[in-house]
Amino acid sequence: MSSSARARLSMAAVAMVVSLIAGFGAAIAQEQDVPEAMSPGMPGRQAMMCQMDEHIDGDLAYLKAELKIAETQAMQWNIFAQAFRAEREKRARHCKEAMGQAREMRSASLLDTVKMAEDQLALRLDSLRAMKVAIQPLYESLTTEQKKTADEVMKGGQIF
Repeated sequence: MSSSARARLSMAAVAMVVSLIAGFGAAIAQEQDVPEAMSPGMPGRQAMMCQMDEHIDGDLAYLKAELKIAETQAMQWNIFAQAFRAEREKRARHCKEAMGQAREMRSASLLDTVKMAEDQLALRLDSLRAMKVAIQPLYESLTTEQKKTADEVMKGGQIF
């Protein structure tokens, strides 16, 4: 590899790391801009994101009603609902842990910051994989109309 190619590759790697760190910096800055009064003990928007486990029953009721789950689909629905509940609760715990890490990132080294980001992304990927396993049998049991509804209300990150 030529020295100019190595330099371009190295600059691309540096740009990627800087971009990653900038994202965390922006998150931390947003965290600092929100008044503590909005959510005692945890800064504003971040705290609200970590409360995803507070409306699990309502979210499941909404999805079940929107999808018009039939008796014949109850077994697949129940498997999905159990996984959904477990993942939401786990994500809320991880979110609260990440809030603590965000504070640590202010003084962490670059490599430690990248490692923390890597760990959080790995947890998120594990969560998505678990949900995929639970969603697939349910989705396959849905009618064409139910699949259309599921595609509208369940994708894009609003639910997961």
